[in-house]
Amino acid sequence: MYIRRKIRKLINNNDKLYALEKTIRNLNDTKLIKLINCYYRGDSEYALLIINHNGTKYPDQIIYYIPYWWENTCMTTGIGFCAALRRLLELLYFSDHFHLTPVIYWGNFSTYYDHGMDAVTDNAYEYYFEPVSNVDYRLIKECRNVIEAGRNGRFFMNDQTPYSVSQDEIELLASIYKKHIYLNERTREYVDKNVNNILKYGKVLGVHVRGTDYLRLEVNLPKPITVEEFVTVVRSADTQDKYDKIFLATDDANVLEAFRNEFKDRLLFYTDAFRSDNHNGAQDTFSDRPLHRYKLGLELLRDIYTLANCDSLVCGLSQVSFAARYVNLAIGKKFGEVVIIDHGVNKENGPEAQVLFKQRRKYWRKNKHNFPQNP
Repeated sequence: MYIRRKIRKLINNNDKLYALEKTIRNLNDTKLIKLINCYYRGDSEYALLIINHNGTKYPDQIIYYIPYWWENTCMTTGIGFCAALRRLLELLYFSDHFHLTPVIYWGNFSTYYDHGMDAVTDNAYEYYFEPVSNVDYRLIKECRNVIEAGRNGRFFMNDQTPYSVSQDEIELLASIYKKHIYLNERTREYVDKNVNNILKYGKVLGVHVRGTDYLRLEVNLPKPITVEEFVTVVRSADTQDKYDKIFLATDDANVLEAFRNEFKDRLLFYTDAFRSDNHNGAQDTFSDRPLHRYKLGLELLRDIYTLANCDSLVCGLSQVSFAARYVNLAIGKKFGEVVIIDHGVNKENGPEAQVLFKQRRKYWRKNKHNFPQNP
């Protein structure tokens, strides 16, 4: 009896053991199993929301704490800015649906967190944007009612087909972006100055080409599009030179060189943007330039807003092109035409794809602790 009481006391005083015991005892409780699956798998539109009561601040609000996408899980690869932004919009939609107060924090797990910016803020989201609510992210552990975003909030986007986006979804993304996302003053001045330098040339055709890691045959990434095909489509869209200039946004130095050779002085592009010349994406590539991680996000936002302000758009399937399309609507514009080159998504997990994925995962795991820092 003494040993039994000791074990019972040990279990009662340990949250993890207590939860484990209750779970094992109630494995036949279908309601419990459904609640667990709803939270961890997102099997329900109204996935389980767990409210944590850590302090006393903002007692009249239910805080929806949104960390960087996958920040609270084991990351195996670098997450791109626009993928994180789209996921954020999904969660903000969820927050609006339940009348929650969102708080966004992209900390040192964020691909774009940069130690050189610590004097400004340790929240990488606020490097670029205004806060989305009146609640200070630094007080999150002192708030009375906090729900941490995780598997909940997934009912808006289809996580299994992230490259399948309808026009209705683009319009909904635009409405969420317009409501919640505002560039901060520093970012706004930078973006406006650069965009105006492009628009001064008259009617501009925007082109986005995702190269680098898209050229690898990885499963669940869009199938590659050749530079030659992009050039052919751009020439078709620009029949009889109906655009004054062509603006190119690309992460691939080789693509830029090919477009320069083809379109000569009609081509506009940013000369100071960081680009990769191999099959690693920009977010997976080291650089010794100051504030590299911060600048990656800043330059990407510049590309998005420049594309969004162009008269028409030629692009493939990518989160950047999706962002350009919903930002275009959010800022009150509308493309004359949108030409999307779509070869579908690679679903064949063949030997070459498996090797490439394992190499990339190994590369990220080995280097991820250095990525947020300036080398």
